[in-house]
Parts: sequence; C-alpha cells; structure tokens
Amino acid sequence: MKCFFAFFLLFYCALPGTAQPGPHSTRANNSFILTGPQGNRLRITAYGDYMIRVQAVRNKEEFFPDDHYEMVASHNWPGKLVQSKTKGWSGFTTGVKGGIAVRINNEGMIASFYRNGASIPFLKERNSTQWEGDSIRTSFISDTSEHFTGLGHGYFGRVENIDLRGQRISRNYGTEHRQQAPLIVPFYLSDKGYGIFLNSTFPNTFDFGNNAGYAFSIQGDGRMDYFVILGPSFTRILDRYTQLTGRPRLPLKAFFGLALSDKGNDHNSPDPSDEQWWKKKITEHRAAGFPLDHIVNDNRWRAGGGQRCLSYFDWDKTRYPDPGEYQQWVKKNGLITTLDFNRCIAVQSEGWKPSFNLPQNEGIDFNTSAPDFTKKEVRDWFWNTMWSKSLNPALRYPGDALWIDEFDEMGKAPVTMKFGNGTTWLEMRNYWFFLVAKSLVQQGWDKSFNGTKRPFVWVRGMTAGAQRYATLWSGDINSTYEDMKTQVRGLQLAGLSGFPFWGHDAGGFHLGDSKTTPGDSMYSQWSMAWGSFTPFWKPHGVGKSRWPLDRPEAVRKDARLYSELRYKLMPYIYTYARRASETGIPLARAMVIDYQKDPLAWKSDLQYMWGNELLVAPNCSDSDHVALWLPKGKWYDFWDDHSINGDRVINYPAPVGKLPLFVKAGSILPMANYALSTAFIHEDTLTLHVYPGKDAAFTLYEDDGITENYRNRNEKRTTAITFNHASFSLKIGASAGAYIHSPQQRAYTIVFHGMSRPLCFEVNGTSIKKLALSWDAEKKTQTLSIQRFPVTKNIVIKTCRQ
Repeated sequence: MKCFFAFFLLFYCALPGTAQPGPHSTRANNSFILTGPQGNRLRITAYGDYMIRVQAVRNKEEFFPDDHYEMVASHNWPGKLVQSKTKGWSGFTTGVKGGIAVRINNEGMIASFYRNGASIPFLKERNSTQWEGDSIRTSFISDTSEHFTGLGHGYFGRVENIDLRGQRISRNYGTEHRQQAPLIVPFYLSDKGYGIFLNSTFPNTFDFGNNAGYAFSIQGDGRMDYFVILGPSFTRILDRYTQLTGRPRLPLKAFFGLALSDKGNDHNSPDPSDEQWWKKKITEHRAAGFPLDHIVNDNRWRAGGGQRCLSYFDWDKTRYPDPGEYQQWVKKNGLITTLDFNRCIAVQSEGWKPSFNLPQNEGIDFNTSAPDFTKKEVRDWFWNTMWSKSLNPALRYPGDALWIDEFDEMGKAPVTMKFGNGTTWLEMRNYWFFLVAKSLVQQGWDKSFNGTKRPFVWVRGMTAGAQRYATLWSGDINSTYEDMKTQVRGLQLAGLSGFPFWGHDAGGFHLGDSKTTPGDSMYSQWSMAWGSFTPFWKPHGVGKSRWPLDRPEAVRKDARLYSELRYKLMPYIYTYARRASETGIPLARAMVIDYQKDPLAWKSDLQYMWGNELLVAPNCSDSDHVALWLPKGKWYDFWDDHSINGDRVINYPAPVGKLPLFVKAGSILPMANYALSTAFIHEDTLTLHVYPGKDAAFTLYEDDGITENYRNRNEKRTTAITFNHASFSLKIGASAGAYIHSPQQRAYTIVFHGMSRPLCFEVNGTSIKKLALSWDAEKKTQTLSIQRFPVTKNIVIKTCRQ
C-alpha cells in the first residue's frame, strides 16, 4: 500500500493490528452512524465535498428527520464519505483534495475537522456533545487569536461590533412586545476559513472565546445538528452556505430604486394621503428632477378606516375609487406598489376564522389576531387574501410587493404552547418568519404568478433559509447617529448571514414623539447619502417628511446628487445584486469578506465595499471628518479623482452631505444615463468609467428586471469588459444571451480616469476623431464616444500614435 500525503498516512495507512476498539459504526446512504458504549449516537453526513453535517442524540433518542425544518433547502447532495480507522480514531473524508474530513476520537466520540491533506485540524471539539438539564451543548478548543462574524443581528438590527470574538450572543425571537426585527440566522464564519450553521430553531446561545469558552448550545427538547462548511475564503463559505440554505431571491429591478411612503399623512394629518395625494406628490417630485420607483403604502390604502388596526386588507373605494385606473397611472409612470399587512388586521380581513388563532394567546397584543402559521389552512388563507384583494393580475389592481408587519411581537405567548403538528412555541418562534415567508412565496406567489413576476416580500424579522423567499427591514429604529452606526453594522452582518437585500428606515423611523426628526443634516447624511448606498433605499418614518421636495433647497441639492448617482450606478448595482443571488456574496460587503486576514478589516466596521470596486464610509456623526481605512493599493477619491495610496487609516474631510467614497485602482464602473425611474433607463447607452493602476474586469449582467425568466428560461445577457493596464487597452466583449426587449445596438461613452496627458485612441483599428474625444485637465480624465455598435461584436479600444 502506498500513501503520498501525510493526510492519507493518518486516514488510510493504519498498519495491521493498530486499529483500536471504538464506537460501532454503520453506513446509511451517504452517512455513517457511530454508536458509543452508553448508546449515544453520532451521525456524520457529507453534503458535497466541502460540508459535513454532525448530528448527536442520546440513547433511545431518534434523529430528527431531514424535513423537520426547511432551513436547509435540499438534503439531496452529491458526495461520498470514505471511512478509515487508525489507532484511537475513526476517520471520514470526502476524498477530494482540499475537501473536508472529520476524525472521531474512539474513546470520547470527540470530533476534529481537517482540510484533506492537512495534519492539523482547523476545528476541534473540546468535549463530545453534552446534555445538561434542558440544554444541549457542543464546545470547541478555543484559540484566542480567532475572529468570528455573522449570526444575523439582534433586535432592530442593532450591532455594536461585527467581530464576535469574546462575545456571548443569542439570536432568538423576542420575549417582550417591542423586541422587533431579529435576524435569526445561527450561522457564523471564522477567519480560520470555516463556517458553522446550527440547524435548530430551539433557543440558542453562542460563546466566542469569552469566559464560557468557545461553544454553542440549544435549550429544550431539540437535537444537536450542525454543519461545518469549509472555505477557506469567506466568499467560498458564503457561496456554500447559500447553496445549503437557499440562494437569496433576486428582487424586481425597481426594488433598487428610491422608495418613499405616505407615513405621517394619516387620518390625523392636515394632508391625509389618498390616490390624489400620491399623484400630486409624485408629479411634483418628478418635476423637480427627483426619481422614484417604489410607492410604499402605510395603512391608508386599506378599507375599513385606513388606520393601522382599524382596517382590513382591501382597497378603500372612497380614497381609491378605481384601483384599476390608478394602477394604469402607476404603471405609466414607471412605478411599483407595496401593500402592507399589520398583524392586527387579520381578524378583520375576509375569510378569517377564530380557529386560525394561536392555541394559547394570553399576553399577546391583539391576541385575537395572531395567525397560527403551523396550519396549512392559515398559510393558504394568508396568501389568498393578498391574491384575491389585489395581486391577482385579472383585477388589474396595484400590487407588486408585500410589507408584513408586527409578526415579531408575539413573544409573550407561553413557551409550552403546543401546536397541532406536535411542536411547541419554544421551538417554533425562531422559525416563525420562515413560515410567514413560505406561506406567501413558496405556497403562494410562486404558484400563482408562475414566474411572470418576481416575489418581493419584506418582513419585520427573518429566519435562516427564508432568504430564498423574502427579505427584512430592521424595524422602528431611532433617528440618532448612534442608531445609524448600528445599522451600518447590521447591514453588513445581514449580508454575512445570507440576506444581501436587507433594508432599514433611512434616517431612522422616529425619536419619541418628535415632529422635527430627522433634522436636515441627518437627512442629508443618512436618508440621502448613506441610504443611497444600501440595497433597499427607503427613507421612512414619523416626524419630518422624508420626501426631498419637503426639505430646504440646500438639502434638496444633496438629494439630487445622491439620487442621480444611485440611478446612474444602476447597471453596476443590478449586476452585483444578481451576483448576490447566484453566490450569496452581498452587494454591501463587510471589509472582512475581501480582507479576511487583515486585523484592520475586523476593526473597520463602519465602512464596507459596495461591490468589488467602491468603498463606502458613511459619516455617522455631526463631525466634519471621518476616520477610514484604505486597504493596500491605490485608490481614487470618487468626487475629485485624487489618487491616494492605501494600507493606512486616513482622516477624510466629510462635511454634511459628503459621503466618503473611493474607487479601487483597476476598476471599471458601468453607468447609465440618469432617469426618473429604473423603468425609464435606456439600456442602449452605457458609460464606462475606467480607473487605471491595475488590470480590471467587469461582467455586466442584464435581464428584463421583472420576471423569473432569467432563471426559468435563461433569458439574460452578460457582457465581459476588460482593461489591460500595460497596453492601456479596453475590450468590450460580444454580449452573450438575450431577453425580451434587450437592445441590439449600444452607444458607449468611455471615461479614463487618472490620466497624466490626453492620448490618441482607435476603435477596432480606426482612429477616433477629435470631436469624439474630450480632455478634462483639472480632473485628468479623458472621454471618448462610440456611436451605436452591434452588441454581438467585440469592441477593442487601444491607444494609437499621435
């Protein structure tokens, strides 16, 4: 027998007579089950070549069936475990070089995890799984230098540090009324190059090297069940995690435009909203040059009073006499509409039955309106209400998205409450948001629309795995700079937890009963500047109006600046949104994603990468400077093209309204011409901003922005664009693919930044006339124009002799 790697010596080269008595093992499909002397069992299962699932039960306990939870999207994975035995150990490996392997200590059934070919484990249990009272705990040997991140976020998206080292964290549904919007994702990443997903909805606690060591535990009659996911890069771990739990669903393109609501214009307002209010507001807003894509209805559209809890899910025919006519106007103006559902209106909505309520509802606000989503009939009723009252295309009514509110405020229900499926509230409450999302999308939207319109559902709270159906926003946050900081971090952790399309109320929702918040400076800094660099740009709340036209002219100037930039960047934003839905790598990328091993990345959590090319560092204070870290390499100040070398922390001047924004050298930024709606953007023109200093590449992604034909029928287009720094040449590759109304020709404007002098250029061997070239001596940029060119042809732009 020959062995060529140390790993194989450990796992496959046991000499005759060296194997020791250990746990009895049996094979079941793609798993091995080890039984210890006390009857405890351990099941090891391969999910592909880079993930291993570990399940532990006590004597006479059974493993939960795979479909006990649906957070894992599929358990049908390729991959095969190979078993070996050596002195004191049982080994299991996927057998692929660089894949994952686990060794089980025969004496204590303690697991150690390796990369195939390595002799040192990257993760090692301290003890086998322990049962103590109603707690089940798995602990690991702690490394004081190890960093951790992920695990969703707490209530209101509030996060103090994205580095979890030294912290004890619980990610659970609240137990008090106003514990809003938890992102319950028991998944984390380690800078050692692995991730762990705890596949349980029982209450959890995670210790990351604090006094309790490095461990996680669940409370209740659950089962220890976790996945170890090998990277080593964070991008690989996120990719594999979202393969396991489901890819984030790509929203409508309009989702990435500006969203504004009628909050504050209720029945107590001197200017209450109705159909005419919206038409007037939007017309004036657009006439002033501001874009808008997304009408967010907050109660007033609903029949029965139009108030938060004094209404029901249907169109009010007094305020909206003809919803069909209104929808024609909405569509003509390139808009989409969100309809809201507060939990308290369930009892008043058509088709509700008392039997739909939770089995025990004492202690819950609006306790006669608490749907039991463990019942299929309730899930069916929930979707059918939305469908029959507005979303059914046959009605021709407005309705493109659903805002599901206040299902996070049932925490006072007794944990012993038992459901018809045999589970209890202790187990189900962390799963609740998944059931809400599943009822509306998997069992509702997907079947009813059959791919003709993408689902867009946002809920106040989310659960692991539900990213394949819906997203969330962070609840009724405060209009303070301290809360703004927590939201910057919450955005990043959402992205690190499989939810790249996270949203929040930009500018904060409220500050007590204040009628003047957010103030104008905060509105510029947060609602406009930073808000425009978040996935779901939604200024919303009580107090002072969030509509730009209702602010002073100086503030409107900032609103115009960031609105225009947001819409110009739409080809860039939408491309990275698609990548997020394909790979789980978020659009707003914490610095640790790209700079996993740099200590400064773990400290720099008030900044992030927006895609691969842009660095954003919002000013979360009244100060006129922002301290930010520029990683190693050359960077360009987006606003003035000044170049600066990185690998240092700088103190950047950032007066009110100026967002620190940098472009990485070796970048291509595609931009559209400005339009007042994503629906009005002309896709037959494109501007490419090239930032030299290194080679660059960008693959533009396009589709119809509405249907799911991009994944059901492969109706999409990609265009590879590359820049070679040494030859100073740009190639726009022939586009691959097509979709409905995709342009056949395209005009390009190319802007080269960081130039020392103007150059002569040729396109496909033909010199460009001087009239098609322009030089900005102050910014050191050169612009060239290319008239319409077939998208099926390559375009090569090179320098030529003067």
